[in-house]
Amino acid sequence: MNPAILSAGVLALLLLAGCAAQPAKEAPAQASAADEVTQLPPAAEGEAVRVRDLAGIVELLQDGRMTEARAALGAYLAREPGSGVARNLVQQLDSDPVALLGPAHFEHVVQPGDTLGELARRHLGDPLRFVALARYNAIARPKALVVGQTLKIPAERRTSGAPPAAASPAGGAESGDGYRRRIEADLQAGRIDAALALIAEAQARRPPGGAWQAWLDPLSRRARALGHQQRGIALMRQGRHGAADEAFAQALAEQPGLEPARSHRAELRGALVAGYHEAAVVHYRNQQLDEAIALWDKVLKLDPDFEPAQGYRTRALELKRRLQALEPR
Repeated sequence: MNPAILSAGVLALLLLAGCAAQPAKEAPAQASAADEVTQLPPAAEGEAVRVRDLAGIVELLQDGRMTEARAALGAYLAREPGSGVARNLVQQLDSDPVALLGPAHFEHVVQPGDTLGELARRHLGDPLRFVALARYNAIARPKALVVGQTLKIPAERRTSGAPPAAASPAGGAESGDGYRRRIEADLQAGRIDAALALIAEAQARRPPGGAWQAWLDPLSRRARALGHQQRGIALMRQGRHGAADEAFAQALAEQPGLEPARSHRAELRGALVAGYHEAAVVHYRNQQLDEAIALWDKVLKLDPDFEPAQGYRTRALELKRRLQALEPR
C-alpha cells in the first residue's frame, strides 16, 4: 500500500473491517472456512511486500486477498518481529477458525451498518478478530456483508450483551482515561502497533460529542509519526535511503521537528544529494545526457541551492541542444 498518511478515523475504519453491510442482493458463493485461504490465487511476492504497513495489510484482509496479506505479514514481521498485532493476524490466518473460536455459537442476522470488525469487537473483545470471524463463517471477502445475512457468532466468547463502555455516560470518562493511559504507555515503550490498535478501538468506542478527540487526535498524530519514524530508521539501516527519506518526511508531516526523524532526514538528504550528483557526473562524461539531467533534477528537488548540480545541468542541457542540432534532418 502506498504509505500515505492516514487519519486515525481511516485507520479505525480499516481495523474495524470497514464497509458496512450492504442491502441484500444475490447470496454470495461461500467456500469452506478451512479451505478459504489456500483457494485464493497466489500473489507475486514483490506485490505483497510492497504493502509496508498494517493499515494496508488490513485492507487486503478486508478485500479477501488473504494470500497476499499473509505474505505481507511475513515481510512485516521480518522487519518488526515484536509486533503483537501482526502476530495476532497471522494466527487468525494460520489457525483453524473453529479450534480458535470454539464450536458453540449463536446466530446473528446482519443489520444495516454492521461490519465484521464491529461484531468482533462486540462479541470477541477485539475488532482485529474480524479475520477469524470471517473464516468461521466461510466469508471470502470480509467487507462484503449483506443485510439479512445470518452469521455464526462464537458463543463461548460472547459478552454479556451490555452496551459498550462508551455508550454508558457513567463509565465513559473512566474508559477514556484508561484508553489514554494505555496508549501513552505503549507509545512510551515503542509499541507503536499496539498503540495504533488501541487508538482504533477508542475511536470506535468514543462517546458522542467529541469529548475524547481532545486527547485522541494528538495521540493519533504522535502514533503515526512515531510509526513512520520507526520505519524510516529500519529502512536507513538497510541502506534504502530513498525510502527512508520518504518515511521521515511522513513522520515530520505529522509532527514537525520530531527527533531523531528531523536529524536523520537532514543526514540522508545530504548523502542522497552527493550520491545523485556523483552518478550524474559519470553519466555526463559518458554523454548519457538524459540520465544525467534526470539525476540532477532529483538533486535540485532535494536541495534547490546545490550549485554544482545547477551548473552541470545547464551545461548538459546546452550540450544536448548542440548534439540535436548536429543530427541529420
